[in-house]
Amino acid sequence: MDIMTSYGISKTEVHSSVDYVIQAVNDCDGIQIRFPTDHAEQMKIAAGFKALSDADLDNCVGPIDGMLVWTYKQSEEECKKSGVGSKKFFCGRKHKFGLNLQAICDHEKRFTYVSIKFPCATSDFLSFEATPLRNKLEIPGFLAPGLCLFGDNAYINRPYMAMPFPNVRGDNPKDHYNFYQSQVRINIECAFGILVHRWGALRKPTPIHFTNKKVCALVLALCKLHNFLINARLETRNPTTNTAEDRLNLELNGGIPLPTRVVQELGGRRVALPEQLLGGGHHFDDDPGRDRRQNNSHLPRELLLAKIIEGDFRRPVLKK
Repeated sequence: MDIMTSYGISKTEVHSSVDYVIQAVNDCDGIQIRFPTDHAEQMKIAAGFKALSDADLDNCVGPIDGMLVWTYKQSEEECKKSGVGSKKFFCGRKHKFGLNLQAICDHEKRFTYVSIKFPCATSDFLSFEATPLRNKLEIPGFLAPGLCLFGDNAYINRPYMAMPFPNVRGDNPKDHYNFYQSQVRINIECAFGILVHRWGALRKPTPIHFTNKKVCALVLALCKLHNFLINARLETRNPTTNTAEDRLNLELNGGIPLPTRVVQELGGRRVALPEQLLGGGHHFDDDPGRDRRQNNSHLPRELLLAKIIEGDFRRPVLKK
């Protein structure tokens, strides 16, 4: 929109151009987002996460998490198309309307899986359960032996999912495991941080005239361009800061801030995380009963706990 005056382009043409580019990006075969099915590629990703882990955790094929895609309140027409009322699109934890984005990334913060199928009132667990990938993960041999996803307490401990131990405090092996599991898992939050830092449109509500279908197309295109830029090695570690005009536009539209803070799980590296958009679909936090029903000594979490104990890995203690 900021080039309309310079090039004599109408506002309608600007919107048409955006639609054209979104469709072109999503139709491009060379930048499609596909979860790796080749075991060699899966093992390569696991090796990449091992290099990032201070405890040499070597079985993560990708961390998974959800992020709120912020929208305006859906119209009655959009609610009819979706088959649910507008309340389902409202996240009580974040006090925002939106959609639930489920994503997985690799060790380079590239998205290997993206799904936007449910309104943001849907929990991360249910949003993931309904994805085609979850059904594939249930098939023996889909993942290389020993590999799994790393999730938070919004998900369920399963043969293909390692999550933290809930309600753990104090100096004990489970707490140490939670720290090192989080050290790997937080890479998906960092990927979200890079995404919304690079594309300021995700830090404010999507345009009010956008349908849910168009919002999904926009977010998918931005995720693909995110991967494209990382593959091209352009500002992968420190995304270019928005221009002054962009920052002003975001502020005037109530865009969320991205303050840089020290993330202890990353060894003190400064990472800008979109905290106002993360965790909107958890819902199952601090539910030890649900977690105990999944207890099994052969699941990845218990095997990782044994490795933490065997290697005597401990959560680092901050010096006062």
